[in-house]
Amino acid sequence: MNHAIPLIGLFSATAMLAACSAAGGCFQVDHAPVTDKDEPLVLGVTFGELMTVVVGERSGPLQWEASESYVRGFPPSGETRITVTVYEPSMVQEIDLERAESSRFPWLNERIDCSDWVEADLEIDLRSDDGALDTTLMTGAKFITSTSASIYADLTEEDLGDLIFDPVDPDATLRLQLSYGTADGPLGALVLRSGSSDGEGNGVGMSVELATWTLE
Repeated sequence: MNHAIPLIGLFSATAMLAACSAAGGCFQVDHAPVTDKDEPLVLGVTFGELMTVVVGERSGPLQWEASESYVRGFPPSGETRITVTVYEPSMVQEIDLERAESSRFPWLNERIDCSDWVEADLEIDLRSDDGALDTTLMTGAKFITSTSASIYADLTEEDLGDLIFDPVDPDATLRLQLSYGTADGPLGALVLRSGSSDGEGNGVGMSVELATWTLE
């Protein structure tokens, strides 16, 4: 069953962090990229320990959703299996936000949450047993805690291999979403996004899941 998701307010956590920094309540401490697997990061674990959240090969059931109303060329509704392989990056970047005690409104300082995170560029293989999805791509990942990560990638024709993305709405785009560290295990989806929205997914529009999976 397709899940149509309004784009209003999507990725609000990211927007909130950016607003905190831009408003002057937090300031970013600059760090050189980390390449040493044993170096501690702002999230309280080492580079190598953090990578265990996503790195490796995992498989699970993939559900192709009924998609004829939104896209041409996708497989019909049905279940197969997918294997997702994430390769360890050579470096990560710490985003270290500290509270600015010299804020214009010092009495508000205690209410400002300057959350840290880590970013990395990852190489990812996506392979479905039915052969529809067979591709390798590079995309960014955001590690929000020491045990969770979010990956978003707007896919191009080059990213899709033999899978044809021909949307009914010619302006629609296809996004890969991966979430690690959830209670149900690593989750993934191919999401059609259409309508008016900015690069962060904010605006008036629609988001429809064309394929979903859970990795074991």
